[in-house]
Amino acid sequence: MEERVSGGVGEKEKEKEREAEVQSLVVQLRQYQTQAEATSQELVMVQQAIAEHDKAIETLKYIKNMKPGDELIVPVGASTSIYVTLSNTDRIIVRIGGGVSAEKDPDSAIEFLEAKKRELNDSQRQIAGLLQRIDQEAKRLQARLQELVAGSGAPG
Repeated sequence: MEERVSGGVGEKEKEKEREAEVQSLVVQLRQYQTQAEATSQELVMVQQAIAEHDKAIETLKYIKNMKPGDELIVPVGASTSIYVTLSNTDRIIVRIGGGVSAEKDPDSAIEFLEAKKRELNDSQRQIAGLLQRIDQEAKRLQARLQELVAGSGAPG
């Protein structure tokens, strides 16, 4: 009879350990989900920045073929555009960071934007890799959690 009692105590301890591991895994899984959401948002922002750089590069390539006095339609936001007349096509103002802008010729401006776009593409790859690692770890935790939950109803 003593073996049963001590065996029962051992089973209760195992069950408590299993419950503690389940709770820990649930907390970790939530943390990974939160991290994945934040990383996904960061990835979207980088993708939007890449698209903006693409648009700026294409626009500058187009403007290089224009001459002073040509007219453009320029978006100003909220689905609104205005007509503008080019006074100069050989000077482009590019924000270089830290609130500082620089005047560049169109080719230099395009080169600058392409370099920034390459940096963004590198960031995009790094963020996508991080997101993949987070996803893999979350799947590993989910599998362990399912294993524990499935095992809790089975006799030990």
